[in-house]
Amino acid sequence: MPDDPQPDETPAAAEQPTAPGPAAEPVALDARGVPIPSEEELARVAEPATVRHAPKFGAFITAGALVGIVVALVLVAVVRPEVPWVADGSGFISFLDGEGAVRTVMAVAGAVLGGFLGGLAAVLADRRSVRKAVRPTV
Repeated sequence: MPDDPQPDETPAAAEQPTAPGPAAEPVALDARGVPIPSEEELARVAEPATVRHAPKFGAFITAGALVGIVVALVLVAVVRPEVPWVADGSGFISFLDGEGAVRTVMAVAGAVLGGFLGGLAAVLADRRSVRKAVRPTV
């Protein structure tokens, strides 16, 4: 809007302040006008970071569970249990009757086992990432 007050852009804002001390060197400023510390100050104060690529445990467990479900359903389709295909209505829930019960139990068991194996893979990947952690030189 044209009536909004505009910030003052004076040449004084472009000048760099000097650091207090015996050697009055110009101090670098970032975009907000905050002084940027020198490398000597950073080396004295900052601690070096360790760069490590840790795995996402949830992604490993979810992928393991999904693979476990698929493997279990393929296993049920290949083995073909001796259970009637058509439900006779004796099950508590209709899809838990007949071969549907076998599929459901195998899918749940595959998901649980796959989730545990995915978690194990995440732990092993995490241990490997700790060993290969890189401490960068500054």
